[in-house]
Amino acid sequence: MHTRLLSLLAALLLAGCAHYQWRHADGSRSFDSDSYQCRQEAAAAFPPDIRQRTLPPRYIGPRWHCPPGAYSHSSCWLDGGLWDWPETEAYDVNARSRDDLYRSCLQARGWAYRRVD
Repeated sequence: MHTRLLSLLAALLLAGCAHYQWRHADGSRSFDSDSYQCRQEAAAAFPPDIRQRTLPPRYIGPRWHCPPGAYSHSSCWLDGGLWDWPETEAYDVNARSRDDLYRSCLQARGWAYRRVD
């Protein structure tokens, strides 16, 4: 039982170390050149469109605070929680479409995003 569990755990840990790269079937193509051209096409089709969005306020619940070296809750205290103010952040409306077109362009040129061990 323990042997199977350890082998399963080892397999999961090794799977987490996987590395992925763009690879071409014939191996002779220049990725940098194709990547640059695909990025240019994607940027022309979906230029950056930066927008602002406001995130709603959020409640941060009560938390325990303990001084360094405290071994029991008798020296700790509980705060009452608080409301966090709304935040504004910038985002690019076209980022996902641009990335999708870039990947599609590379795949159309014969590139595949493959696992490399």
